[in-house]
Amino acid sequence: MFSHTRTALTAALLSTALIAALTAPSFADQKDDLERQKREASGAAQDAKKHLDASTQEFAEAAAALQAAQAKLDSAQATLGETRGKVAVAAALDTEMQAKLDQSQADLKAARRELDQGEKRLTRSERSVEEYAVQDYLDGDRGLRAVSGLLEGEDPSTYGERVSLNDAVSENQLATMQKLDATRVILKLNRRKVQKLRDKVKVQREQAAANLVQKQQLEAAAEEQAVQVAGLVTNRESAKAGAAAAQAEDERLYQEQVAETNRLEAELKRIAAEELRKAQEKAAREKAAREKAARDRANGRPAAPVAPSEPDTGDEGGTLSRPVGGSITSSYGMRKHPITGVYKLHDGTDFGVGCGTPIRAAATGTVIQQYFNSGYGNRVILNNGVKRGVSVVTTYNHLSRFAVSAGSKVKRGQVIGYVGSTGYSTGCHLHFMVLANGSTVNPVGWL
Repeated sequence: MFSHTRTALTAALLSTALIAALTAPSFADQKDDLERQKREASGAAQDAKKHLDASTQEFAEAAAALQAAQAKLDSAQATLGETRGKVAVAAALDTEMQAKLDQSQADLKAARRELDQGEKRLTRSERSVEEYAVQDYLDGDRGLRAVSGLLEGEDPSTYGERVSLNDAVSENQLATMQKLDATRVILKLNRRKVQKLRDKVKVQREQAAANLVQKQQLEAAAEEQAVQVAGLVTNRESAKAGAAAAQAEDERLYQEQVAETNRLEAELKRIAAEELRKAQEKAAREKAAREKAARDRANGRPAAPVAPSEPDTGDEGGTLSRPVGGSITSSYGMRKHPITGVYKLHDGTDFGVGCGTPIRAAATGTVIQQYFNSGYGNRVILNNGVKRGVSVVTTYNHLSRFAVSAGSKVKRGQVIGYVGSTGYSTGCHLHFMVLANGSTVNPVGWL
């Protein structure tokens, strides 16, 4: 019997486990889901930081201060709301407890009044019984007196009347004695009732007093918290004003950066057009010389020597080298600022490396400009010539210092500056830009 029951139970447990395994997600699935959520949260945080990198440090700090002030204010307001809720509950409970206490005190007063009346009735009953006992003692035995009268020759009817009177008096006295006993019992019950009501009133008074103390403490806490909330509102408004001012400055610098980009693009388009024209003229001259030489050889005339092309420097390829190591922390393209919500173009690729890291030329070229700009900070602009049929210029921004001067000829891999955080930046990194025919493009496509 026991073995059969255990077998059935085991089968039921196995069935339940099998159903749970088929219907509930496995531990591995849950772990994978948690890991995915963790990666997404980490990615979102990284994205927010990337977008904040294209800001001033003052704006980032002001925005963080505003968020912190808002968080403290939200927490304080929530606490104040909870405390006020407790005050309301305590006040309602105070009203309820006071009503119960009033009722209990009324009941106690009525019980005391009833007890007083019972004690008076008991006193009267005891006095009546006492008087009867004294009178009975003075009168002697009524039955013997009736028999004595009969023996002395009284009318038998008188004897009957005396016996009936004696019986009536005895019954009346018995009723009085029973009433006295009942009065004593009722009085005892009333005394217990009064004592219980006294105890009840005492407990209710203590509870009401404790609740009143708690209510007063909560009211004091609510007042203090209201003052704190008012102070936090002031702090939040101050932080908000600071953030607004920092944002305005941030926007001014961004617009200055945009204006600088437009100015540079216009200038580089002119340079690109000149370089392409020269390249085309050179190619045309070389082609004409080759064609003339071919005709001279075909006609039996000595061919004029063709001027050799510029020597191969090993840097004529169509790719660029990475200017620094480290990972890409922010890519080229449009992105939404996490605080302002404004979409802006991130016109280069950011490499997350420490300040002071050497920056190397992405290709051989000429330093056409190097200067400080409030948006890009210290920057180097390097003309890398024609690649893939277009004029290529690379720029290196937010440098801590320069390693070459304007007009310098540099080789691929040569140090041209050092990583910094100057200008429109919140931390050490290299903002690397590529301009093809004067317009910004995604640098990754050239690396």
